[in-house]
Amino acid sequence: MPKSIYYGVYGWEPNEYLMIYDCWRLQVEDLVEHNGYQANVFMIFEGDAKQMAMLFSSGENPKCAPGELAEEINAIGQKIYEKEIFKGDTRYCNVTALSEEMHGYTGIREGYLQTRKLNDLSFFRMEPGVLTVDRVAQCRNGADYRIIIGECHQLQEALDEGDASLCKKRLEGLFLKTVKGSFRWTLLQDALSYCKHMLELRCTVRGLEDIDLEQLCQAESYLKIEECVEALWPVMERLCALAWEQGPYQELMLRAVYYIKLHYAEDLALTDVARYANVNPNYLSGAFQKEMGVSLREYITGERMKAAKVLLEQGELRVSDVAERVGVHDVKYFSRLFKRAVGMTPGEYKLKMKSEK
Repeated sequence: MPKSIYYGVYGWEPNEYLMIYDCWRLQVEDLVEHNGYQANVFMIFEGDAKQMAMLFSSGENPKCAPGELAEEINAIGQKIYEKEIFKGDTRYCNVTALSEEMHGYTGIREGYLQTRKLNDLSFFRMEPGVLTVDRVAQCRNGADYRIIIGECHQLQEALDEGDASLCKKRLEGLFLKTVKGSFRWTLLQDALSYCKHMLELRCTVRGLEDIDLEQLCQAESYLKIEECVEALWPVMERLCALAWEQGPYQELMLRAVYYIKLHYAEDLALTDVARYANVNPNYLSGAFQKEMGVSLREYITGERMKAAKVLLEQGELRVSDVAERVGVHDVKYFSRLFKRAVGMTPGEYKLKMKSEK
């Protein structure tokens, strides 16, 4: 379990947590001995994670199978955690990973690596219990990359339609059913990568600028898969609302507008946008005019003028510098465009904004 859970969420210091470990160790040692096993109990610190661990072997007459012993050990840990740390918080739980039977030093290392991998899979199954290779195999739903991408496409369609109810349903289905049941990190990363691309394009087009998509779509940001949905949904809900407010965009328009918003300050041509959108320039020109109500060139100019207003309001740049910053290299032409869009010259607008501060 990452140390941040104890220090950041529950406020436990290292020496306090070691007291919990000692309590667990004493009870586990008694349990192991009572059931006819021998064991070495210890704590593993690695990076930002800590694990209570044990190596055990059966005596001549063990009273239970290793899996049953592991279940009892896990129950002890869960009870201690609920009493001392969780205190009613149901977000986290104690999970025990049990490796296959191993022998010798090489076997011990393989067993340790196997339990680490199994422990990581508790991300997909945040409930008390014992994870083994066989149990994980039995639980896996057979999802693959093709299925994940198909569900991502369906989620994207609901998002673009602005259907919040359907969008949330598909988001939960993707992560809490398909990805969760796969028990595969690669598929989780595929789903988050798709969501990052999908949201980056739409947040840019819809004007959502306060979203940290790098953090939002990184698997390491979360401790259990449910947190992915909890974090992604508010952003998607806002995008659904904006789709209703601004109107839906076809995928072609989303890509075209996205590219324009990123590159309006460059010498941007119709062919550049068409190449990014992967369509014929003439087709894009007609489709853009029809769906957006303005020509592509007029839309680029509008983006430049919006950016120019922001720069002029800041009051730090000369008008000629603002013109260069937004991709218009002739200051006189820039002034004509700005007056046509705003109703006053750039100089007049700059003075007006200064007087209003």
